[in-house]
Amino acid sequence: MSKPANPQGTRDFGPQVMRKREFILSIIRTVFKKYGFEPLETPALELLDTLEGKYGEEGNKLLYKIRSNKELFNEVSPEIAEEIKTLLPNRWIPGNSKLGLRYDLTIPFARFVVQHRNDITFPFRRYQIQQVWRGDRPAKGRFREFTQCDADSIGSTSLLNEAELIQIYNEVFVNLGLPNAVLKVNHRKFLEALVNELQLEFPVAKFTSTLDKLDKIGVEGVTKELMSYGILESKCNQIFAIIGHAALTTQNLETYAKAFNNNAIALQAIDDLSHLLTFLEGSNLQIRVELDLSLARGLDYYTGCIFEAIVPNSEIGSVSGGGRYDDLTGVFGLNDISGVGISFGIDRLYEILQVQDLWPKDLHENKSVLLCHFDEKTQRYATQVARKLRNMGIATLVYPDQKRINKQFDFANKIGVKYAIVIGESEMETGMLTVKNLNKGEQVSLEVTQLKVYLAT
Repeated sequence: MSKPANPQGTRDFGPQVMRKREFILSIIRTVFKKYGFEPLETPALELLDTLEGKYGEEGNKLLYKIRSNKELFNEVSPEIAEEIKTLLPNRWIPGNSKLGLRYDLTIPFARFVVQHRNDITFPFRRYQIQQVWRGDRPAKGRFREFTQCDADSIGSTSLLNEAELIQIYNEVFVNLGLPNAVLKVNHRKFLEALVNELQLEFPVAKFTSTLDKLDKIGVEGVTKELMSYGILESKCNQIFAIIGHAALTTQNLETYAKAFNNNAIALQAIDDLSHLLTFLEGSNLQIRVELDLSLARGLDYYTGCIFEAIVPNSEIGSVSGGGRYDDLTGVFGLNDISGVGISFGIDRLYEILQVQDLWPKDLHENKSVLLCHFDEKTQRYATQVARKLRNMGIATLVYPDQKRINKQFDFANKIGVKYAIVIGESEMETGMLTVKNLNKGEQVSLEVTQLKVYLAT
């Protein structure tokens, strides 16, 4: 028998890890709700036609495609199907895939909006926290199965939406103990302006997907790739002379207007970002919001403002990204519906908080109370006590087996339970509970009604 193992790029999460993950998810979910986003879930499986062609050339390579032998057999006659089974028993039969695992949450969201457009009210704001899959090469902070936390507003072109997403970024990072996070902001019109101003005979989408590799392969690598597509080295040097990063301020936007020689396309980006800043006045952001013209976000569907968040000195890349998409629903037959959204990757956030040990001090505690007993009679009484405690909102566990009391205390220590309640004959007669604080080695005798206050101190 082979040794059990996870597929590469996937992980199991035990209780200790899940408490930490739920801490991150709770903060993100709370902030999403605070800004009026409603919950949504979509299937892990999507029709492959829904996914393909939406993520650019690189994204298409990373899609997980699913094909079953049964589907192939349905496409041929029963006689041929039986012959295939005989020749290749228990083997995967290659054929065209019809299904895929979702690559992100945005495309399924667009599909949902079009499919249910008569049931929702625009502008529609949703948050979605689910798994996604990419056939990527696993590395530090990079997995094949991971969790995304998305918030999108669709059916409105107002830049107030972008401003609120920036405020969401600020609240999430501050609440996670990461006020040093940097939110990079760019606009796709700046990237189009680069292609236009430098008269590059080059598709904008291909340019942005190449520029998006800057963090991975550096200036030299991007220059080499652009030159392989026929762009002169002098043009590449001009590109990197223009792009840079600075705080997102009105003054810096004016500086970039001059750098682009007041290019009409670049001025559209500057106008949008200037308008965005008016909505952020007085918001007292703690994180740094930075205008970064090298930010490309390789996905083809972005059309306006784009975002990417990093935590400096974490040795982990982007922990969140997003942007404006003006007609993503158009690929599903519903035109002129603009949206904007962001997505947090909690797996990378987890890695950062773990390295910096930013977890709440009581996060490792098992908040349940363990009811211990001496025999079947006291165990049955313990189940009655447990019912009362659970009705009071106290997480309660009755030890299920008949073992010595010290073994039950050992169990409590191993699972991280702080409080154990011992049920004996005297507790049954008096109705009082003997509560042991296993961390301090102290014990008190309390009525059931006093327990909730005691546990909260």
